[in-house]
Amino acid sequence: MHNNPARTFRPDIEGLRGIAVFVVVAFHCGLPGFSGGFIGVDVFFVLSGYLITGLLLQELETTSTIGLLNFYARRVRRLLPASVLMLLVTLAVGALVLAPQELDFAARAARATAVYLGNVFFAQQARDYFAADVRTNPLLHMWSLAVEEQFYLFWPLLMLLLWRRAKSRATLAAAFALLTVVSLIACVWLTLHSRTVAFYALYTRAWEFGIGGLASLVPRGRSGAPASVWGLAGWLGVIAIGLSSALLTPAAAFPGWLATIPVVGTALALMAGRELPGQGFTRLLDTRPFQYVGELSYSWYLWHWPFLVLGLALLPNLSAFGKAVAALLGFAAAALTHVYVENPIRFQPFLVARRGATLALGAVLALGCIGAASLALHLAARLSLDPKIASITTATRDIASMSREDCVTLTDSAAVRSCEFGSRNSPISLVLFGDSHAIQWFDALEHIASERHWRLVTLLRSACPAPDLGTPLRSPECDAWRAAAIREMKSMRPTLVVLASTTRYLGDDGAAEWEAAVRRTLTQLTGAGVHVLVIRDTPTPPFNVPTCLARSARHAWYPGSKCTFLRAQALRPQFFAAEQRGAAGLPGVSFADLTDALCDSQLCPASDAGLVIYRDDNHLTGQYAVHLAADLEPHVEAALRPALEDH
Repeated sequence: MHNNPARTFRPDIEGLRGIAVFVVVAFHCGLPGFSGGFIGVDVFFVLSGYLITGLLLQELETTSTIGLLNFYARRVRRLLPASVLMLLVTLAVGALVLAPQELDFAARAARATAVYLGNVFFAQQARDYFAADVRTNPLLHMWSLAVEEQFYLFWPLLMLLLWRRAKSRATLAAAFALLTVVSLIACVWLTLHSRTVAFYALYTRAWEFGIGGLASLVPRGRSGAPASVWGLAGWLGVIAIGLSSALLTPAAAFPGWLATIPVVGTALALMAGRELPGQGFTRLLDTRPFQYVGELSYSWYLWHWPFLVLGLALLPNLSAFGKAVAALLGFAAAALTHVYVENPIRFQPFLVARRGATLALGAVLALGCIGAASLALHLAARLSLDPKIASITTATRDIASMSREDCVTLTDSAAVRSCEFGSRNSPISLVLFGDSHAIQWFDALEHIASERHWRLVTLLRSACPAPDLGTPLRSPECDAWRAAAIREMKSMRPTLVVLASTTRYLGDDGAAEWEAAVRRTLTQLTGAGVHVLVIRDTPTPPFNVPTCLARSARHAWYPGSKCTFLRAQALRPQFFAAEQRGAAGLPGVSFADLTDALCDSQLCPASDAGLVIYRDDNHLTGQYAVHLAADLEPHVEAALRPALEDH
């Protein structure tokens, strides 16, 4: 995500940078046709591997060594000033705009970013299903820069050690190939078993840098391929990048083997551009729009995400057009940063001549970021003491009044955990079955079961739907857990299973898959004589409700009305219809739709009767679930009547 450090300027590489940053920004803005724009980061990784390997190889072949301190000083001058400016401005604006819990999250991310451990920080947060959503953090995009910096730390050392052992490109190529294969295998395996780690970790992304490094080792003109072949290869590489950005979706098993498409495509484009400078596809990349966007790619990448996140903080219902405007404002900030910060410091004669001064500047800037993050943390803690905000913060932790450690299976496990509540000897037994959208109904069902002296059993797993989604979800642990939970229910023969799951595993065009998944699960349960009550998925807010309410409580200029949202936009009627079709003809299946208890005919509020309704951007608070017990109870009673007759 930075300009070519090599002496020979390659316009085609600048153009590839322009493509990469544009598809990333378009994806983040939600523009149609860029559902896979996240692959732009993979393009950047290949470019980095190609450029850094070429630069270091040139130094090795000329001097038989690598000036490590000079290399790191160049990286500091190139990358750190602009990123520090972005980080400090983001924290300053966040201190004025964000809710305390948002500011706390951003400040902790800033601390990790300052020491290039952003990817580790966000991986830890993302693996905790009940932690704050990393997508709302204005520094989330810095995870990729942390991966790059970690690559810069070990790659020169690896190349230097290999060169001292055997001064040949063949030795480097063999080592790079081995590293690439091992890393790719780890990436593919972990994408299936721990996608978060596969996405954020350096060792699962190293193969992308390795592909770039291998491409850089091939001398120009040595392949023996004619120009026509290279011309075709270049176009195929650019097309692979374009199709990946257009056809992939966030639901895909990525990175995994799918990442090889844009990665190999980038490597082909790089090698073809080297073989055919100024010819074929490189003429397109050499045009002014591609060159200018490529020149600003690093700064635009830095600024676009904070502009989007902070823009959404000010305007929670920001449209795709509004997001595009925010991204363009980020582009303007990038242009100013490039002219007044990036280039002046990068080429400052005093720093260029003194690597020690440059490295000292880097240490000072990093410490300054840590200090600013500490101040932001202190401010967030002080603001959270406000009674209104404290009550809202409490709502974010109001998940369910049960032990999640004992009663909920974690996302990386297939073990079935069950807990019992209510009257354990009651002839009427309910089972709550599903994912976190079943967990959100626990307090309501536990309240009903306690008052009616019924037995309640939980079979719950985060991020694993009760419908047998199978292939689209690609989670062997989830499939194993679901199968084991269904076997347990068959042997238990409860009076009624209450089933609830979010439909957010699939895009808007996934209703047919959802219908088939619902049918598979319900067929297994009803085939064993089990009655099922399916709760329709709750309306999904387009933003984090407690943080919106906290902003309103903090700022007089931020009306609470911004935290309401349109009912029509919060529901997915095609999925509820799919559930009903999936149950058609099956005995003992009924449905509970509580949408009218959560929304009026037009709008869905963020709070009701002094209670915060949602604890984040899609889960009900436990307190409000209890408030809805009176609305849920008639549906449970109606479903129990035929079930009791069968029992």
